[in-house]
Amino acid sequence: MLRTIFKKKVNEDKLANVLINSLLHAMEVGFKDISELINNDRDFVIQPNIKESDYDRFLLILFVGNLKIMESRLNGDQPDRLKELLIDKFSNLYDLKVVETKRHIKEYATYMGRINYPSKNVLYAMSKAVFHKYNLASYQEEYFRDLNSPNPKFLKRLNKIVENFIWDWDYFLSKYNFVS
Repeated sequence: MLRTIFKKKVNEDKLANVLINSLLHAMEVGFKDISELINNDRDFVIQPNIKESDYDRFLLILFVGNLKIMESRLNGDQPDRLKELLIDKFSNLYDLKVVETKRHIKEYATYMGRINYPSKNVLYAMSKAVFHKYNLASYQEEYFRDLNSPNPKFLKRLNKIVENFIWDWDYFLSKYNFVS
């Protein structure tokens, strides 16, 4: 009870800035390592050769996945307001129109839902989206390549990587209260 009274307050705009900046920082610092991990994975018979500059698809996958998780963790109209702020800030950073960003988000969300059907696990959807958006099937052994499906061992390792880019809502909600 006392814990909820003494939580720090944070407004939605500040939170949106923190979330966007943390995602961008993680991409700037981490995508080189991620591309190396994927390129050197033992389950590929041919190296995928993902370059450090190929982060755009990964960034969109992370953004869309985190928005989806956020929607399930927040109450009322908080996720809608925060999502609008995040999309606006994301659009400004990349000199995109908001409607263009929303179109990309909708396309990626639909795609992630389709490739992960019937599962509703967002982490799995994110990992499968990385696998398919980077056309990693063509670098696998023949069996999985013909199935156009990720090797389960590789997918499990990819889940562990992607998991590091998911916003920790449990921690945040235990420490902070939203204010509009």
